[in-house]
Amino acid sequence: MTTRSRQGPFRPGAGGLPPYLAGRASEQALCRALLGDLRDGLAPSRDLVLHGPRGNGKTALLVWLQQEAAAYARVDVLSLTPAGMPDETKLVERLLPASWWRRFAPGQVSVQGITWRPGRHDPPPLDEALAVRVRKAPLLLLIDEAHTLDVAVGRALLNAGQQVGRRSPFLLVLAGTPSLRAHLNAMDATFWNRADRRPIGRLDEPATAAAVRNPLRGDDIDIDDDALAHIVRDSHGYPYFVQLWGQAVWRRAADAAPPGTAGERRITLAAATAAQAAVDREKDDYYLDRYEELETLHLLPVARAVAEAFDSRPLLDDAQLETAIRRGLDAAPESDPTRAKDLLRNVGYVWRPEAKPVWESGIPSLMDYVREYAPVTRSA
Repeated sequence: MTTRSRQGPFRPGAGGLPPYLAGRASEQALCRALLGDLRDGLAPSRDLVLHGPRGNGKTALLVWLQQEAAAYARVDVLSLTPAGMPDETKLVERLLPASWWRRFAPGQVSVQGITWRPGRHDPPPLDEALAVRVRKAPLLLLIDEAHTLDVAVGRALLNAGQQVGRRSPFLLVLAGTPSLRAHLNAMDATFWNRADRRPIGRLDEPATAAAVRNPLRGDDIDIDDDALAHIVRDSHGYPYFVQLWGQAVWRRAADAAPPGTAGERRITLAAATAAQAAVDREKDDYYLDRYEELETLHLLPVARAVAEAFDSRPLLDDAQLETAIRRGLDAAPESDPTRAKDLLRNVGYVWRPEAKPVWESGIPSLMDYVREYAPVTRSA
């Protein structure tokens, strides 16, 4: 079935759902099981935390989850970002707008032994607002960019969520960058110990191939194996780049034979190679944004030293990463290697894909860019 859009099925950088959500079968299965509990009015055994570098599809997974939940008529879905709840009062208002709490609690609310008697304009406490909303219908609460969540607001939400979720159908899903793990730890909330934490990183080669091939096939476009292999290698399985490549080769096929006209719609290696320049321009623009971010943080020498360490190996242990960071800092007395490591993790330059002290590059090709353009460290 061909797409009706003149832009094709691929949507790089849109933050929406890709045409084919590849490589997330495990996470999708878990989400369906948790949604099944909500549908049946049960309290899910665990909440969910998705963490990983930007551009790896966390927001897309949240969009998929929201659409999946829409199939369950009884499940209430609320999607928020920290910008919309800078303090606890704003969060209460998002959970339970005034029109709701006046209607559902005109006189008083009693939740788990605590009674609230509202004044004319007084919103309820957070735990009671959450309990009232969940009492109306099972609730799925999605929070994207959770690594920017105010610590006090987050602590209140996580603790209220655990209290209500012990006996009510409530599921909280948080998504954020690699710093989200440390951010939640800083909240000192008991929720964190029982959440299911899923790293969302780059796609493996079969998933990358499927993410390109399947939408093309859905638009009656074939792609040769060598062309697909080239795209898989160049994208490094980074979902944003995969979408860039898909869009670029779709456009070449559409230009050669627009939908509904005679002509073969096929991507050869020559066609993929011809599309390389357009893809590289988009990638370089993306790299420059990340480069300037590192520059603003005064981390370019450190980022280059780390990139050089990754040049000879795919993973670094703690000692190897810290050695590279110290080399980039040039052993200055005022330097702080721990802070530098935290900043590199927070921007997704490096991250831990598993619960082990082993580090992976967020985007390997970004490190190529940094090696090419960042200043050489004085100690190199």
